[in-house]
Formats: sequence, C-alpha cells, structure tokens
Amino acid sequence: MATPRRAAFTLLELLVSVAVMAALSALTCMAVGSARERARAIKVHAELYGLGVALEAYGIDCGGCFPPVRVNCNSDMQDHWCQLPMELADGRYIPPGPGGGLSATLVDEFNPGHTYKYAAPGPMLLNGTPAGNYQVWIPDDVPLCESAQGRYYYNPQTTPVRWMVWSTGPHPKSEKSCHERAPMAAASWYRGAGDEGVLVRFRDAQTCQFKSP
Repeated sequence: MATPRRAAFTLLELLVSVAVMAALSALTCMAVGSARERARAIKVHAELYGLGVALEAYGIDCGGCFPPVRVNCNSDMQDHWCQLPMELADGRYIPPGPGGGLSATLVDEFNPGHTYKYAAPGPMLLNGTPAGNYQVWIPDDVPLCESAQGRYYYNPQTTPVRWMVWSTGPHPKSEKSCHERAPMAAASWYRGAGDEGVLVRFRDAQTCQFKSP
C-alpha cells in the first residue's frame, strides 16, 4: 500500500509567507511605537500640569511675581536656554537637580539631559546677570493661538499670558519644535503620534490655564 505524500510548501509560498509575516511585524511595531509615544505625551502633559501648580504656588508666595527667565551664551550652557527656574527648586516647589543645565529633576521626557522649558514676559538673567526683560511672541487670539497676528510682550503687567512651560517634543531639533514663534504659535504644536512640535501649557492674565493638544 502506497504511503500518501505530504504536501510541501513551494519556494514561492515560503517567500510569500515570510513577506506577510514581515509586514505584520512591521505593522505591530508601528502600533507599539505609536502607543509608546502617546503614553510619553500623556506623561509630559501631566508633568507640565505639575509645573503649573508649582508656578502658581510660587506666584502666591511672591506677591504675584514669577521667576526670571534664564538665557546663557556660554558654550556649555547654550542648549539649556529657558531651563526651569532654580527659584522653584530652591523653594522646594519642585525637586532640585544636580546643577548646570539641570536646575530641577523634572527632565523633559522627550529630551533627556534637559529640563522642560520655561518663559514669561518679564525679568531675564543673561549668563546669570540681570539683563532687562525677556520677550515672548503671543498671538492675538489666545488661547486658540491659531492667528498669525500677534506681538512680542515683555511687560508682565500688560501681557495676556503670564507664563508658559513646554516640552520640545519627540524631535527637539525639528523645524516645528524650533519654530520662531514657539511655543505660543499653534503652528508649532505637536498634534499626535508621528508628529513634530512642542507640547505647551500656559496661563493667561486671568489665572486660567490652557494646554496644547
């Protein structure tokens, strides 16, 4: 009695199977990568919320004033422009950092080695020395921030936005994240997994807080 022959895969069928498995694997990796990025964005917004609470507590304790903005021209500090204020760390409103560019332990989830960024129309320290007021571009349609019309504000008494904190996003060196009107222009905002841009939280003159998507 003849033994029935077992059907075997042809080379073409094997190649097709491998291609299908590779495609499914790629799709799975993309889905996992997108989910991971969304989770990191959620964490960023949660930490920016915490920074907002810290800034408001500081403002209450300091008669409505907020910390100065820091800009540094030294080669080893240029990349740490607008770092989180050490006043927040010194006052224990946020955990202190090891120093240098890390004035606080709140490191930008998307930009390791750097704190989240902070800016506010008002006093500025250049290389640690008072140097007038820091200017921030703010659109005319705050809080939507979609208008191309706006102006630079430097006076904390007249600005429609008192402070802003932000992450440089998944691609800190991207054109969107480095937009000349970031972080207050909606054109510079991160919109979801796969996108570039900044994630920002800001507070208006009436104490209301808003955030980017």
